Amino acid sequence: MSTTYVFAGPSLDADAVRALLPDAVVLPPVRHGDLTALPAGPGDRVALIDGQFFQSASVRHKEICEVLARGAAVYGAASMGALRAAELDRHGMTGSGVVYRLYASGLLDRDDEVALVHTEADDGSRALTVALVSVRVALRRLVRRARITPEDEARLLAAAEELHFTARTWRGVLQRAEGVSRAAAEAVRETVAGPRESWDVKAQDARALLARLARLARTDGARTPAAPAAPAAPVGVPVPVTVHVEHWRRAAAAESIALLTAAQVYADDYPELHHRTVLRLITGERGEDVRVLERRAAEAARERGLLPAGGEAGAPAHWVADRDPAATDDAAVARALVRSYRWSCGLAPLPALAEAVLAAPGADRLRGLLAEVDLLNARLAEGGYPLRRVSPTALQRHCMRRWNTTALLPSLYDRGFTGPDDLDARARRFAPHLGLAEPPRLRLLDA
Repeated sequence: MSTTYVFAGPSLDADAVRALLPDAVVLPPVRHGDLTALPAGPGDRVALIDGQFFQSASVRHKEICEVLARGAAVYGAASMGALRAAELDRHGMTGSGVVYRLYASGLLDRDDEVALVHTEADDGSRALTVALVSVRVALRRLVRRARITPEDEARLLAAAEELHFTARTWRGVLQRAEGVSRAAAEAVRETVAGPRESWDVKAQDARALLARLARLARTDGARTPAAPAAPAAPVGVPVPVTVHVEHWRRAAAAESIALLTAAQVYADDYPELHHRTVLRLITGERGEDVRVLERRAAEAARERGLLPAGGEAGAPAHWVADRDPAATDDAAVARALVRSYRWSCGLAPLPALAEAVLAAPGADRLRGLLAEVDLLNARLAEGGYPLRRVSPTALQRHCMRRWNTTALLPSLYDRGFTGPDDLDARARRFAPHLGLAEPPRLRLLDA
């Protein structure tokens, strides 16, 4: 069963969207990060109509390309959607409507053509100003209907262009324009006094796109069980995995990353889980026997030229300075590989580690612990001690006591942190709880 997601706001309110697409998931204007977090996949449709760009970061092009690469169809019209579709139609995004065609043809090239001010989503995302493209198209249509002259159109449009998008209203345009005939001004007032969809090209384009998606949905529903729709094949170009894309994905998975970090800090047996999970990533095997995984990892390292061939271990000294003298060569190599293991872009494999933590028998204990930690932090902040006052040194001291160690770096590596900076960035929220609450011991691998 496919799902249609619609990001809309001032161009078309939620009630109007639901009237055209009753089964759609209606969302507020799209922002950076929304698409990365969206569970859209093969067969789904995503309609971008409105988007934010002034009050928050706008949706990135790679976010859209990633959704396309998952197999979902992405449509754009009216406002931010039209702009992004004109930029990404060659990569598989589908544009629709007048505003899209103006951008795609090069007749428009400024982002602020579609910009306006609107209320917050909980107040209906009501438009408080008017977009320049809406003024432009409405005036052109009045000329075509002989309601105003081309000269009046030019004066009114010049006045609209002089106004910042945060101050552009029809009243302001009429007041600012000089030399406009009384008849032309009256024609404009009469036009914009009607329903917004009667003159606003953005509203009209949004409605047209949703009507198109409604027809597609009816076509989907008309298919018989004997002839199911084939899963949509990914379209567009592959999305290069960059540091930015990885960070967006991790921001979208903030809850699971927080649970992972709690496990890294609190769970006595996390190093055991971490060691086995990373060995599985290195070898591609799913076995439980750690010795076998260590041997396979050491063999893979030698085959790839990371270590000398033959019987010498050759484990990089930096990663095994605390090596147990009784450890085998394969165990030492495996420990070095686990401690230094990174995904693409030099990042730690946090999503895979989070998945392993969530699958552990004791994962539910972490959720209660997180709630306790956040409650304590809220109380401390009310008392004038916000988290920003926690020093990295204090956090390290609390962790070393919790882990019963005097060697910080090896312990950080064995718990999956890339170093002190990573610890401070992800685990600072736990410092007051470690220092004040004396939390009980916790194990993940015990049922």
